Amino acid sequence: MFKLSIKSLLFIIFIVLAGSCSPKIGKYDSLLNGINAKPEVLALHRDSVRFRIEGAIPLELLNKDTKITLFPEYIYGEGALRLGEIVPYDGAFTKSLVAAKVDEQYIFPYLPGMDQGTLIMKGLVERRNNVFQSPTKVLAEGLETSPLLTRIGQIIQDQPIPDIGIYLEKFFSESNTLETREFTVAFQPGNAERMAPVLPLPIRDFLLLGESGKKIDRIIVTGLISPDSRDNIQGLAQKRAEFISEYLKENRGLKGIEIETEYRSNDWFDLRLLLSDYEGIKQTEKEEVYTILLNESDYFSQKGELQRLPAFRKISRDLFPKLSSAKISLVLEDTRFNDIEIAASVYALLQEEKPLAGFNQDHLIFAGQTAKKLDEKEAIFFKLTEMYPSELAFNNLGVVYLNQAQRELDLRAKNVLITKSMNMFRQANRIKTTSVSLHNIGRAYLLRGDYFDAYISISEASALEKNETDAFLIYNEGIRGALDIINGDYKLATIRLNRATENEENLFNKGLAYFLSEDYRLALESFEECVQINRESGYGFYGLALVASYSEDIEALKENLSKAVERSEFLKEKAFRDINFKPFIGTKELIEIFR
Repeated sequence: MFKLSIKSLLFIIFIVLAGSCSPKIGKYDSLLNGINAKPEVLALHRDSVRFRIEGAIPLELLNKDTKITLFPEYIYGEGALRLGEIVPYDGAFTKSLVAAKVDEQYIFPYLPGMDQGTLIMKGLVERRNNVFQSPTKVLAEGLETSPLLTRIGQIIQDQPIPDIGIYLEKFFSESNTLETREFTVAFQPGNAERMAPVLPLPIRDFLLLGESGKKIDRIIVTGLISPDSRDNIQGLAQKRAEFISEYLKENRGLKGIEIETEYRSNDWFDLRLLLSDYEGIKQTEKEEVYTILLNESDYFSQKGELQRLPAFRKISRDLFPKLSSAKISLVLEDTRFNDIEIAASVYALLQEEKPLAGFNQDHLIFAGQTAKKLDEKEAIFFKLTEMYPSELAFNNLGVVYLNQAQRELDLRAKNVLITKSMNMFRQANRIKTTSVSLHNIGRAYLLRGDYFDAYISISEASALEKNETDAFLIYNEGIRGALDIINGDYKLATIRLNRATENEENLFNKGLAYFLSEDYRLALESFEECVQINRESGYGFYGLALVASYSEDIEALKENLSKAVERSEFLKEKAFRDINFKPFIGTKELIEIFR
């Protein structure tokens, strides 16, 4: 579209030569008067500049022996982007001809430095073997690049590198960090005391050796009685619990540990537990027993019904003796969940290629979540994908690669990391599709500069969330609104950003969307809220300066732009090129700012 023919190139060479030695031909001074660009101020949409050139050539300049060729160019920096040629009239003259109309749509990619460019039009008239040039017309000066200010997690000069992507996290509450080990102490039917040794060998060994990485948080002793008539003694279950509790309190190793005492009598709970693993009767017989145990009759009525079952004899012989007992429940706290060195310990073992003895899936998840450095997170989550593959493991490893790519300067290495991250997110979605992994795929596309596919993935992530008040949806809509700004859909951006989390980044983006949609009152309100949340980044002040430039409030422009450029060298460079400030750059008020 933008390539010139050899003939056109010769025309341009001729124009240059003719312009240096030929007198100006006044007849064609008005050739381009009716040609204009829409919009009058060129604007950036997504990653390209889009505009239309339209208008008409005056009728009096159209003759059957005349050909008119127009050459639009975008001049910026030391170069020029030639946008091809337009032939509105090639000599096909008729009496009914009213005008030679021009209506062409143009799109060209945005490149750094184009924000201070100029769109011009050159006209060339060929008539009877003569070539004439009309005066060059400026169709548009500058380029509105305010959408580039959109905050979307990109790295900005003199600002901290933001983390991007969302980790899937597991919440380790007390219930996650406490585990129970149970032991049974058998009693003779009808007895509430035991001869030495009071405790069986397994529990004595456990109290002596403990368990790696765990400590006893508390002990619960539960006294039980059997349906056997010999255990039908008032208070027997309670006495068994108290006997074991008193014995444990004399153990020096258990000093300071809380010991709780409970008891159960006239209750079938523990028999039901034993039945679940009992293989001494058929399944149909077991179901008959359960039917009785779960009906709403009282304990003694149920006992009478059980005695009439064929399976009762086996149950009473094999299971009833086990209920003449006390249970000792040791509640263990996993101390490694409270150990700030757990991530470093796991990472060190991985570096040394040593086995992760004593570390289970939760330990690795906890270590990955608490690790501070990306290389540590990478090693831990990579090991997690090998040992315990899950959507959490693959998603979180993908987020690590994403943030490594965010910090990589080498373009090839960066793209490799982005690809690795996307592979991890897709693997996570194969196991279980989550809105978080879809969001992260969108983030990867964003880092690559692929706004179209990023928007699709971010939108799919929102579609999975049904609850309008969901924290993830509120966050995701902020990113979606930012993409709307980049895509040029400013009204839709304001709708999404009004539903998003009210942080400094989203409030600035919302103000920017209102500014670009020419709702300056709401833009002012959003930028003011942005400043109230964070006065240090400078973005809120820059937004207020944009609104002041529209209202031509020089004092407000000077005050807010000064605060913005003081806080950010990036914003200072942007302001100097910003088309919104161009009319004021030469004023004495703004000259002081850019010194």
